[in-house]
Amino acid sequence: MKRFFLFLAFALVTFLMTGVTSAAAPTPVTTFTLLQGLPSTMNVGDTYTVVVQVDSDQQFKSVQAMPSFQFPGKGVVAVQGGDHAGGGTSAILEITYKAKTNTSKMPGGLAPVFFVVGVRYGGGYVAVQEYVFNVTVP
Repeated sequence: MKRFFLFLAFALVTFLMTGVTSAAAPTPVTTFTLLQGLPSTMNVGDTYTVVVQVDSDQQFKSVQAMPSFQFPGKGVVAVQGGDHAGGGTSAILEITYKAKTNTSKMPGGLAPVFFVVGVRYGGGYVAVQEYVFNVTVP
């Protein structure tokens, strides 16, 4: 009888520990706030900075913003390659863009400009937000 209770206690502890260790961590709540975007029209030589604030209810490992273009080197280009920050729960990221060439010969007469933000958490989870600005350069 003593062996049975010992086995039952061991089984109960094993069951409880399995439940605790296999419980999934809650998915982080990540908020992206566009503080400043691009205007719909820029003149050749104009520069504007896109600013995005990232807030999280959990600590992230890193956050990064990258520009992406449908027509690289034409219309509107990024002055720098991107922005990044280390771990935390809040970050502000910026990328400055410059109107380089006229967009009248592009489809629709505009340059689609993409701004992509990625937040990396422990355990491999990544939250991503993409912003698209359609800019005309006369």
